[in-house]
Amino acid sequence: MTTTAAACGCGAALSAGDCLCPATPLARLMGRRYALGLLSLIANRGTVRFTELRSRLGDVSSSTLAARLSDLEQAGLIARTVHPETPPRVEYSLTARGREFRDILTDFLRRRRA
Repeated sequence: MTTTAAACGCGAALSAGDCLCPATPLARLMGRRYALGLLSLIANRGTVRFTELRSRLGDVSSSTLAARLSDLEQAGLIARTVHPETPPRVEYSLTARGREFRDILTDFLRRRRA
């Protein structure tokens, strides 16, 4: 059986499925400040408003929180819902992809403890 190197250039053999390079952007995002904390808060609370996230994280500025939420939304992990009210009500919840990612992390942590 022949194998070919991954197109990314990492040297992993494609037939072995060893190339983790496609996960690099997600790993970078999760390494950013507040990303995992936000994901955890949203996962545990279901639907969360911006102001609740800000108060629970403590020392985060509104602009940093908005940027990180935008990053998570662009990655497809959370959904942002704007309710047409005055003042506007914005809520965040996990997407199907976000729930899947939470389940993978939870399983990984359980196995690590075992």
